[in-house]
Amino acid sequence: MSISSHLSPDPERRLWVIHDTVRRAAEWTDLKLGLVGLLAVLELPWLAGFFKEGWPAYTAVGLLCAALALVLAALSPFTALDRQLPLLDQPVGKVRQEDSLVLPEDLARSPYSELVFRMDRYLGGGITAIKIYEDIVARIIAASRSAVRKTRLLSAACGAAILAQLAFAAVLLLRGARPSFF
Repeated sequence: MSISSHLSPDPERRLWVIHDTVRRAAEWTDLKLGLVGLLAVLELPWLAGFFKEGWPAYTAVGLLCAALALVLAALSPFTALDRQLPLLDQPVGKVRQEDSLVLPEDLARSPYSELVFRMDRYLGGGITAIKIYEDIVARIIAASRSAVRKTRLLSAACGAAILAQLAFAAVLLLRGARPSFF
């Protein structure tokens, strides 16, 4: 065993750990998206069935439909595309010193060549020696971009759902908190 192999542990394993961290962040976002979608699916029929008139009811139904559409867009395969999506991606820029090597937001902003160089320094060298390590870094960037896209769509869906709840509260206040079936 050489001294250098003792000082720099298996970079492939460490790269996969970073990839799994990003993947878990995307899975948590998927769970949150499912909860927002479930709220919209459960509330839509009730709102549309019992409160049929008035602009607050129409507004609430429209916002819940928008939230549901955003959830479906976030769970669709297009969030995993490798190319840039103008409205969902943050611009790729220079890696800053304070950027984390495990947060999807920081990794998604990183250009491929700079991230390979930074990972090479972080892991003690050897990343650029074997092509598979560079391929794992590319997978980390792709997974990070997908996680960031899902998070942005989740934020928009939550915003629409919160506005729908406010419109629903307005419906209840305007009707005296009595649905039409009573």
